[in-house]
Amino acid sequence: MNKRVSIVIVNWNGEKYLHKCIKSLLEVDYDNMEIIIIDNGSSDNSVKIIEDNFKDEVKLVKNKNEGYAGGANKGIHISSGEYVLIANPDIIFTEDYISKLVEKLEESEENAAAIGKLLKYDFDKNEIINVIDSAGIRLNHKRQGMDIGQNDEDKGQYENDRRVFGVCGAAALFKRKALEEIKIKNDYFDSEFFAYKEDIDLCWRLNLYGFKCLYVHDAIAYHGRGMNSSKGLINTIKNRRSQSEFLKGISFRNHYLMLIKNEVQYTYKKDKLGIFIDWMKYIIFFLLFDFKCLKYIKEIKKYKDNALEKRKVIMENVKISNEEIYKLFDL
Repeated sequence: MNKRVSIVIVNWNGEKYLHKCIKSLLEVDYDNMEIIIIDNGSSDNSVKIIEDNFKDEVKLVKNKNEGYAGGANKGIHISSGEYVLIANPDIIFTEDYISKLVEKLEESEENAAAIGKLLKYDFDKNEIINVIDSAGIRLNHKRQGMDIGQNDEDKGQYENDRRVFGVCGAAALFKRKALEEIKIKNDYFDSEFFAYKEDIDLCWRLNLYGFKCLYVHDAIAYHGRGMNSSKGLINTIKNRRSQSEFLKGISFRNHYLMLIKNEVQYTYKKDKLGIFIDWMKYIIFFLLFDFKCLKYIKEIKKYKDNALEKRKVIMENVKISNEEIYKLFDL
């Protein structure tokens, strides 16, 4: 197994996590790899930590803040590996995480992206939490994207490898060949998304182009996720109030730009009632509890023409049937 893996870490003010993240990468059992850190204009000690401790092991790129999508794209462009692992700085990798994902992707030409089992990690207490953070991404018939198993105690219920709709961008491995095939205007991740939903958007495109995304149960990594999901209306309101208006707004905007780009007429007609009801739930929630986010509807209109241009490219390259596309929402 000698194919080169490029690890691209997109960092913004991640001084709390970087040392553990990089150290874990230096201890993995995969020896043909490079580590690239795209620092998106951090104002903390991130750059100093890297330069003082890892200057010989890491290629550091000091970047303006182009968000996760822009930073990841820059890292992919300057990387040299046949595989590219895109990661957040708040990930701790186990020794065989990378080798197990590469082994799984090597099984078939169709296999294009893989994620292992991500468990939660408390960086303040420096301890693993036996709770699932992600076992892949699901996109359901209402087009609600969610990390499979998130916030569930790990009781061994996710011990089988399987195909999934998508892979969480926190620690996802991609075949470069597939990324090159699906890029649009030199973008792999949609740079206009900036952050949030860009991983689901890319994986939707992979699926439409005939590739597969996989969950690998025995590849383990630990994630100190910031923006968590919440169950119940009261918890949702409390959680959203703790988040920035900008991040909430672009997450909403990107969700519907993603649908404009990737939804095919056949699947939309079958599921349009559920999609419309979900849209109305957003609007009612914003009117009652988060009024400022309503302005991001204008953001959807602002980027709609660009999304339609990208949609044209995507639809010209769809390689699976309408029926196969519809089954993706049951994965």
